[in-house]
Amino acid sequence: MNNILIIAKNTFKETIRDRILYAILAFAVLFLLSTVIFGSISLGEDIKVIKDFGLAGIYIFSIIIAIFLGTSLIYKEIEKKTLYILLSKPVSSVQFIVGKYFGLFASVVLNIVVMSIIYLGIIAYKGGGFDYLSLWSLLLLVFETSIFIGLTILFSTITTPLAGMIYSVIVLYIGHSLSLLKQASTQSNQFVKILTDIIYYGFPNLEKFNIRNLVVYGTNVTSSEIIFPIFYSIFFTIVLLWISSFALKKKDL
Repeated sequence: MNNILIIAKNTFKETIRDRILYAILAFAVLFLLSTVIFGSISLGEDIKVIKDFGLAGIYIFSIIIAIFLGTSLIYKEIEKKTLYILLSKPVSSVQFIVGKYFGLFASVVLNIVVMSIIYLGIIAYKGGGFDYLSLWSLLLLVFETSIFIGLTILFSTITTPLAGMIYSVIVLYIGHSLSLLKQASTQSNQFVKILTDIIYYGFPNLEKFNIRNLVVYGTNVTSSEIIFPIFYSIFFTIVLLWISSFALKKKDL
């Protein structure tokens, strides 16, 4: 456990100092501030517009941060040969992967918190009060990002950063299209249905974490819409980290 904490702490410091992180965060802040302009040109729907664009902006920039930092996280260690030095010590591949995950996860969550504070401040400034419903959406964003961080760590273990970015974007698109894909396959032949089922259950269903429309229109969120995605995220993240540690161990051999 001590090894995991040390690796996580060093990873957090490494990622939080990355210039790319600050550049992305700066664009995110500018985008969130610009939602005030978007809201001002709407016809009395300024709060809804700010919520819609604001939550979408936090989501997009959080995923971008996870992709840019995560897809190069392990690859840099392999390229610099520091990985082999570290694994020659009493540190297992599982401890290394889990430590890297928690370090990056803490860094991404910190950025989500910063963006969320700015977003909630804008809502309050525009007369929307404390938007507590958005907290549920932001919480699910944290857990969706958890899956994505596990995914980018896996890609960073087995391929280059550029390829990892491309694969991450593909999985992101598929993950939000699984329900549509499943629905479209109902009229297809048996082979297509089986193939669709493999994709449906093999890829993370990221749309489970999307409750932004409910928040924007002030609809109450049920407990199952919060609890199930959280457990789904924990399960999928564990699986991805296990695969990553297995792939790293094979690479090390």
